[in-house]
Amino acid sequence: MPRHIIPFPQELRPRLPTIVGNVDYQTLRHRLEQIDALLRQGGVEQDFVERALEGWMEEASGEPTALEQGKFQQRSRRALRCTILRTLLQEDYRGFSCQLAGNPLYQWFCLLDALDQVRVPSKSELQRFAHWLPADPRRQVIDGLLKAAIAQPRKLGLKEALNLEEYFLDSTCLKANVHFPTDWVLLRDGVRTLMKATWLIRKAGLRGRMQAPEEFLRRMNRLSIEMTQQARRAGSKQGRKRVLRSMKRLVGVVRAHAQRHRELLDQEWERTDKTRTQADQMVGRVDGRTVASGPKAGA
Repeated sequence: MPRHIIPFPQELRPRLPTIVGNVDYQTLRHRLEQIDALLRQGGVEQDFVERALEGWMEEASGEPTALEQGKFQQRSRRALRCTILRTLLQEDYRGFSCQLAGNPLYQWFCLLDALDQVRVPSKSELQRFAHWLPADPRRQVIDGLLKAAIAQPRKLGLKEALNLEEYFLDSTCLKANVHFPTDWVLLRDGVRTLMKATWLIRKAGLRGRMQAPEEFLRRMNRLSIEMTQQARRAGSKQGRKRVLRSMKRLVGVVRAHAQRHRELLDQEWERTDKTRTQADQMVGRVDGRTVASGPKAGA
């Protein structure tokens, strides 16, 4: 049976300490204060608690008392705030529980601060908080906030209505698998690229006279190992120059073989089981360019 939400009681809460000399803390505190005002004034917290209460009442075996309902409402408020703050900090459940125990600002935002003692949710409780509402009702709460930001921006403390035509996202940055571009490393990479492309052409049935591509890869790998070992030897500068000259000679041979196979494929691609587009892609690997997909004119 539906029941009206019980008004949230005004509890005595300790004042946050005044922190000076730390701009990052002041910025975070101001941000959390803005989110707190948005949750209260925008009706997000109220809507979240009402939806959670509705599901709780449907699953209840009997008629809950006012005290039980009040405790559930308070837990619902904490579930919403803990989930928001944990997402903002990008912390796991265990780490966030530890931070809550020692940070008065986080305790204030999550409604955990008290005059006598602070009871911090465990990692298991925080995991339950993250799934306090099913996905669809949680989405509806967010949609309600967006609609209010469009229809009543002043009520939320916004200077103008929210524009949903533009989105600004902070994409995840991943460490690129790159290496320092020294000369000999670039030569090694060039040989690998050319020989792999040549191997594909030969596999397609077009073969020019040359040793197996794998042989050139082995020779370049041996020269690369020899180059790395020069740093531990006397006269390393002269040794690196000698190995580099050997690499350049090998690159010249590899380039000639790859160019000959590239021209063979470009002229006799119909002898293979490749389409013209696929042949252009293989030619592009030798040329060091990307060929746009699609039929080639005149093919």
